[in-house]
Formats: sequence, structure tokens, C-alpha cells
Amino acid sequence: MTEHSSITVASGFYDALAKGDLDVLRDLLTDDVVFHVPGRGPMAKDYRGKQEVLGYLARLAEAASGGLRLEPEDFLAGGDRVAAVLSIRGERDGRTLNDHGLQLFRLSGGRISERTSYPYDPYSVDEFFA
Repeated sequence: MTEHSSITVASGFYDALAKGDLDVLRDLLTDDVVFHVPGRGPMAKDYRGKQEVLGYLARLAEAASGGLRLEPEDFLAGGDRVAAVLSIRGERDGRTLNDHGLQLFRLSGGRISERTSYPYDPYSVDEFFA
């Protein structure tokens, strides 16, 4: 897999997430995918397998009733990894989230096998979803 195709997979993830297209998201994930979500809030944990990860992504969209946007600003690729530098914005119950962070993807066979999130301020993300 070339660096360009790795970035295309990560970029496709954010495009499908923005559209709420769970079918495309499902196709981008390996069966044994793991998402690591840091923090102490209700969304924080490791999500394992396609169904659990897709359930998390659906809950994430529902919880941010005013909208949640993960907007990639840049991608860095090397080997089987892609890092997305992004801004994270959301609105929920009169609260706003305005953070930056990094999400590190590991790819296997052209699909996402692991994602680890590194928000700049994980406590603001916890508070937003509490």
C-alpha cells in the first residue's frame, strides 16, 4: 500500500463519517478493528470489532445533537500508519466543543485495523459528552 492510498483510506473515513454513511465505514474497517478512545467520560474505552466500533460511531453522532465535525487539516503517512491532524468541533445541549487533536490509524490490507485518538484537551471532550 502506498502512502497516497493510505491517506485516501483515512480521508475516506472522515468523508463517510461526515455523511453518516455506515456502509462505507463498515467497508473501511477490518473485522477485528480496535478504536482506542481516551479519557474518563462516557465514550472513553476501547471498542473492539466492526459492530462495536460502528455502534460507537453511531452513538457519537447521536450524542452531538447539534453536530460533530472532525475536520482533517493534514495527513502524515509512513509504513502501515496514517496520522490525521484535525480540528474537532461540536454542539450539544448548549455546549460547544472546539479542540484539535491527532488520530493515528493502522492499516491492514487497505483497511483500518486500529485507530487511536489523541485530543489536545481530552477533559473538554469528556465534559462535552457527559
